[in-house]
Amino acid sequence: MTKEKEDIFVAGMENSTFLHMDDTGMKHKGINHHFHVICTALFSVFFIELKKDRKTIKKILGLMDDETLEKILLSDDARQYYGIAMWHALCWIHEIRLCKKLNPVIEYHRILLEKFISKLWDYYDKLNDYKDNPDEKVKEELEKQFDELFSTKTGYEELDKRIALSKEKKEELLLVLKFPEIPLHNNPAELALREGVVKRKISNGTRSEDGKAAWENMMSIMDTCRKHGISLYEYIKDIFSGKREMTRLSTLIAQKASVNPT
Repeated sequence: MTKEKEDIFVAGMENSTFLHMDDTGMKHKGINHHFHVICTALFSVFFIELKKDRKTIKKILGLMDDETLEKILLSDDARQYYGIAMWHALCWIHEIRLCKKLNPVIEYHRILLEKFISKLWDYYDKLNDYKDNPDEKVKEELEKQFDELFSTKTGYEELDKRIALSKEKKEELLLVLKFPEIPLHNNPAELALREGVVKRKISNGTRSEDGKAAWENMMSIMDTCRKHGISLYEYIKDIFSGKREMTRLSTLIAQKASVNPT
């Protein structure tokens, strides 16, 4: 099963121009660990690690300390993902969510917040339109609109601080203008982690090294099977029966990537 996971990981990395990454808390042997996922629309691989720092991320990706991933990495704004890849794109949904987390006491501030969030969604829609029909003139206009939007001064101090922080991430938030093929959000990684969260609530984590490996392997195979419309039961039965008559997931990843690059 470990080889299946490794083959999925290798095929996914070789056939992807961009990757999603995220993590959530997980206990292993009663100690706080982190459940990491790397994924695209074609595969998911999971890793349970003690830490979630930049060194751990590089270890998961098989990078040396001085190496950089020559792909686009999509993530939320967690600092451990900075400096990992040649290009780093941030999740717009996460950025908008940070504004939505503000909890104004004054009604006028609430109105200001709602108006600004509405403008954020309007701009998000424009980026989606650009992805469908990239155009150099539109690109220049969107860059200009970004500067205008994130130079807004509302008078609501907490919101203005939030807006200023977002403006500092312009390069990462607008990487989509350079690479229209990448998503505007990191939802695939967040969705992939949900099954692990449910499993964590039921069993409270892993208790042994074999259990840890089993979680990583089965979750990777299960989520990748789902993405290819394959029965997990039939696929696992095919492995343990020794027949191996079904097309390997690693092969399917390569085949589908050749038709629809990710």
